Amino acid sequence: MDNRRRGLIAGGVILGAAALSGVLPAMCSLASHRKGSAATPPERPEGEPLPMLEEDIAPILARLDAWYAANLPAERYTFNPPATDRQIAETEAAIGQTMPTAWRQLYRWHDGENDDRFGHVYGLPILPLMQVVYDWQVWKKVLEEFGDPYAIPGTGWPAGAVDPAYANPGWIPLTSDFSGGHIGVDLAPWPKGRIGQIIIFGRDEDNKVVLAESLGGFLGWVADLLEAGNFRLKVAAGETVLREFRLKEPAIDSFTDGARILKGAPPAF
Repeated sequence: MDNRRRGLIAGGVILGAAALSGVLPAMCSLASHRKGSAATPPERPEGEPLPMLEEDIAPILARLDAWYAANLPAERYTFNPPATDRQIAETEAAIGQTMPTAWRQLYRWHDGENDDRFGHVYGLPILPLMQVVYDWQVWKKVLEEFGDPYAIPGTGWPAGAVDPAYANPGWIPLTSDFSGGHIGVDLAPWPKGRIGQIIIFGRDEDNKVVLAESLGGFLGWVADLLEAGNFRLKVAAGETVLREFRLKEPAIDSFTDGARILKGAPPAF
């Protein structure tokens, strides 16, 4: 990571909420950016993105339910009760977006989970709706402070499928590592992508990556990995880790880093 970027994301106290979430640039670095020349925005490909997929993810959720029940300790890996239709509608109103049908299904299944240590997506928690709104608002404030979504240069993979911006209000957090990193729903893809695709984005994610063309595609891929035995639940002797539930191959702590490798995508920066 270049020193300019490290300075921008090192910390800050401009907005208390954003500072607590670990995504806010330092005040001195932000001031320096404002005094400098404007960043040149990347060239957007011609065309329009593919439309959002309409999908029924009930069979995938049933697969996940069965695998979680058989393999994860219930006292540690605990989902919240289902969200109500009112809570779902209020969330969409708060973020100003109409979410995919599959996303509503997911939250009618469970309103996410609250513990970041024992998250159901290889240690990453599915965020409860209140946290989805909070994190989205944090990123919106950061983008407002920057003034330019391309102030920190980035890329997208595959090329032309995802906006290479540092932040975009059309990115809706789905999971969090609580250090500013997310897997999320992309409602503002570039022309070679699809509305509703699932991407990796965040503070330390210069290279935004498409993991699946839909939420159902992403959750189905996770279910495939689990059912194929690509998981580890035990800590190796003498090993210090943050989360117990991890990929078996590649054997690294970060699921998003492992997902990049499995998909053949570039590293985070």
